Amino acid sequence: MLRFAIATLLASTVTADNGLTVSMYENGALSGTPSKTYTITSLDKVSESGVGSISITGTLTFPILGWHNFTCEFAQTSLAMVWVDGHEVCTDAKYLENWRNPSQLRGVMDNPIMVREKKDLAFRVHLYRNSSIPASTATTFSMKWSLNGSSSITSIPLSAMTTEMSPSEQEREALQKEVQRGWGNWNQHSILDIVKLPDSAVLTTMLCNKNDDCITDTRIELDRGNDCYVRVGMYAGDQSYTQFYFGQSKTVSGNVSVEYTSTETNDLTMLITPQTVEQGHKIRIAGRFAWWRSGEYTIVSGNEVTFQGTGFDKFTMYIQGNTTINGNFIDISLDNGPITISTLKSTTVQSARSDLTAAHETRMNYLRTTFKDRAEVALAIEASAMWNLVYVPLENGPLFPVSRNWNWVHGSAKGDFDYVIFDWDNLFASLLGALTNKKLGYSNFIQVMKSKTADGFVPNFAAGGMKSQDRTEPPVGAKVLEELYNRYGDKWLVELVFDDLLDWQAFFLRERLLEPLNLVCLGSYNVLVDKVHAGSATAGMQGGRWESGLDNSPMYDGEFFNSTTHQMMLYDMGMTSMLAQEAQSLAYLADQIGRPEKQMLLDRAAHFRALLADNLWDEKIGTFSNKFPNGTFYERISPTTFYPLQVRAATDEQADSMVTNWLLNKDRFCISPTGDSKGNGPDCYWGLPSIQAGDPAFPPLGYWRGYVWGPMAQLTYWSLKQYNTTIVNQGRKAMTNQLTSLMMSQWNRNRHICENYGPHQNTTDCTGTQFYHWGALTGMITLMEEQYW
Repeated sequence: MLRFAIATLLASTVTADNGLTVSMYENGALSGTPSKTYTITSLDKVSESGVGSISITGTLTFPILGWHNFTCEFAQTSLAMVWVDGHEVCTDAKYLENWRNPSQLRGVMDNPIMVREKKDLAFRVHLYRNSSIPASTATTFSMKWSLNGSSSITSIPLSAMTTEMSPSEQEREALQKEVQRGWGNWNQHSILDIVKLPDSAVLTTMLCNKNDDCITDTRIELDRGNDCYVRVGMYAGDQSYTQFYFGQSKTVSGNVSVEYTSTETNDLTMLITPQTVEQGHKIRIAGRFAWWRSGEYTIVSGNEVTFQGTGFDKFTMYIQGNTTINGNFIDISLDNGPITISTLKSTTVQSARSDLTAAHETRMNYLRTTFKDRAEVALAIEASAMWNLVYVPLENGPLFPVSRNWNWVHGSAKGDFDYVIFDWDNLFASLLGALTNKKLGYSNFIQVMKSKTADGFVPNFAAGGMKSQDRTEPPVGAKVLEELYNRYGDKWLVELVFDDLLDWQAFFLRERLLEPLNLVCLGSYNVLVDKVHAGSATAGMQGGRWESGLDNSPMYDGEFFNSTTHQMMLYDMGMTSMLAQEAQSLAYLADQIGRPEKQMLLDRAAHFRALLADNLWDEKIGTFSNKFPNGTFYERISPTTFYPLQVRAATDEQADSMVTNWLLNKDRFCISPTGDSKGNGPDCYWGLPSIQAGDPAFPPLGYWRGYVWGPMAQLTYWSLKQYNTTIVNQGRKAMTNQLTSLMMSQWNRNRHICENYGPHQNTTDCTGTQFYHWGALTGMITLMEEQYW
């Protein structure tokens, strides 16, 4: 609920653990050491003036279980959000161009939230001051609650407030603040924006022709109205080196290379080199501050500009080239060759080229040393995540949205708040990012898990606090966390999200078991959301398809949705297998952090393993299949047929048969026994199509109807990894080699990481979005197989 009012501060001396902690910052980014920290005893009246940003943190303890609602009031903010256990329960909505009309948002916010078991929940408020008001005018905030559906709105008592968050939340806070630093392409809207965090200074490098037609912003993909050609190169996981080409739009024929290196002291050196440009082409630079944050950008001369964000030190950028001041822009001629932009006054074209060559070679040496003959594969995987790395203050830390072209914050102000989180897509991205940058991988993983809905599941999508409240997607969080833990060993991360993962399991057990066998099915409904937000709670059969993550898979052709139970009337082998795998991974993680749920989770995994083995093995076709409740198998076979192997639901003999007759069959999943596509026909050349090649849906293809997908490769790999027979080992290794060759063929040709890949031999480019990080899972499986992960 959104309201706007003015209030005053109530603060007093309390015992050490009572109240909430207020931290005030002179800057507009909640950055660095607070200028003042104190404890408040009430959220009824909070007010501060003369500061750039304010955080309020601690723990809220709920006296009873049930659904609880929050009412918030804000005044004189440029941006404000309130989170309870990761649920964004209030916002001033000023990340929208038309913030007084947030009805344009897609999805529904978590308010009320459900407290089922855990009563002590992390509490965060981020208030960014409206810099356009006088310093003496206060930024204000107040918040109350109503418990367990009561219509009575009451003050939150002091007894419910604790000044500290849990140790794992404190680890999270420290990590996510640490990684919000340095130069990078932090703004999702355009890779032409080079942004410095935490200052929020934006340097935009546009390419213009002699007629002043300009490429002012661009992303990587050529679809969705972006007509500018982009070819990316390395984006180092430590953010030490970045390079890309752009140009060749409908109006601008030129093409340039942009590369930059940054240091730990935040010095930036950029070199822009013309590739093919006509006389009169120029780079046009502009400066500003992102996310409504204040500061001064000054053109000192044609060769010098300064930035000073409110509360931050001023820094200067020096331009070497033939420049002209053009209003609020500086134009830099490309007629005489490369130009440089740097925070170091002594930078020349020659020194910049030397520094950039050294930075590139240092990173390549790291990749060669760490990944040996798979260094180029690792470079592509690293780039898949880093080119999608963004920061947006609507989230508590940086993350890897699926692609810079996907945005579900409709009406985002200036494009600065563009992004979307997709459940399993983004969870897999944590593996890709953590390959070479653990902390960024962790930050992404946390933001996905903390996007969970009030009903306990990670939603199909989340953006700006709005979520798909009717449906989740494939549960892979615990398996991804197990992989992260086994690589890095950080127990605090497990402790942070363990209860969230239990909640996700509980949702499936509560809402997605189909009688009479009680195997997992798909569905689409949320009774609370239907009551509070009519029309946002169900999407029927298509909602169920979306929940599968396989949006138009032939496995779900037809209409068999029960509008009373809100369930798809199909026992789903893939979803059941993933739920069982999640239970198995959680049992392992419970043991690592001393939680008591280990045996319960092992029993749950065993229960679903037995159900899969006893009910979804289709003897007639020799593999697992989905089944209708009437006992009829629905024999539309996709790679999900292998997923029961994740929990060893098949015998060794059955697994061998599946690999021989399905995976290595050139007429079905088309993995060559030698892992090189040898013997495959031209239509199913690359292998592991999203529906087996003998299905009638395969020849025409289309999205999940035959294209090759990274997440299916990853889950099939994990499934085959559970067996150690000669045949399964051969099939697994062949699959990793063949699919990594597919990924590298697109990376080497186009520098694309595909949302999905065409199975045909003559596929020259992506069949889906052209830079979508989970396509790199087709390379990740080789690094896992060869023990580089």
